[in-house]
Amino acid sequence: MAKKRRKSDKEEEEEYEFAPPEFDEKDFLRKELADTRAVVFTVVYAIALGVVAGALSAADHAFVGPSFLIAIGGLLSLPYVYRLVKVDTKVFQKRNWLGNVGTFFFTFLAIWILLLNQPFADLARPTVNNFTVWVEKPGNLTAIDYKVNKATGVFQWTPRYGEDLATVVTANSTLNLTAKVADNNHLRLVQIKIVGSDYQNMTFEGKNRWGYKINATNSLLAAGSLTYGISAEDDSGNQAVFFPTGTIPIA
Repeated sequence: MAKKRRKSDKEEEEEYEFAPPEFDEKDFLRKELADTRAVVFTVVYAIALGVVAGALSAADHAFVGPSFLIAIGGLLSLPYVYRLVKVDTKVFQKRNWLGNVGTFFFTFLAIWILLLNQPFADLARPTVNNFTVWVEKPGNLTAIDYKVNKATGVFQWTPRYGEDLATVVTANSTLNLTAKVADNNHLRLVQIKIVGSDYQNMTFEGKNRWGYKINATNSLLAAGSLTYGISAEDDSGNQAVFFPTGTIPIA
């Protein structure tokens, strides 16, 4: 009797043939065209609103904060703008919306900030700091600086070379009251106000330093103490006023 042929334990592997999905060229081009149109109109819309916000901010400093609301309004109105310019948003995915929102916001921000700075606008106030009083007496020249006391962390008048503040300035001294005054554009006016007198124009001494001299014949040196502050204004009308705390005694 003939033996039956034993079946192999290994089944014949089925052949697998990969079938790529059918490429819809028209649908692909439609999506790409919608993406491109959306990006172009997003950038143009952001630039237009950024110019409006920049113009409002430059016209009046009070509009700087409210002008940012234009960006929020622009973001919320993007879907309506796309519909108006016939951008097909039905093919948009989540990444398309996120990308366009980011493009709008950063484009708006760049244009707005650009228009808030020179040469388009000047919203920055002048800076007034680094006060120094030069004290000239016969055969002697010294200085008093307005700086932080390291022990107390408080600004105060401090003789530069360790002298006693109460004896540095005398009635026969000649003083040059100076400070560093700077602006991002052009300073129109720098004035000093010494307590007991009116505002007086200061003299530019170079490297952003301005000074005002008081000689020994000035009656202010007979007052027993000296207190002063400086007012600065630029061509755009931005103003800064600073009065150091404390007084300089006059012996």
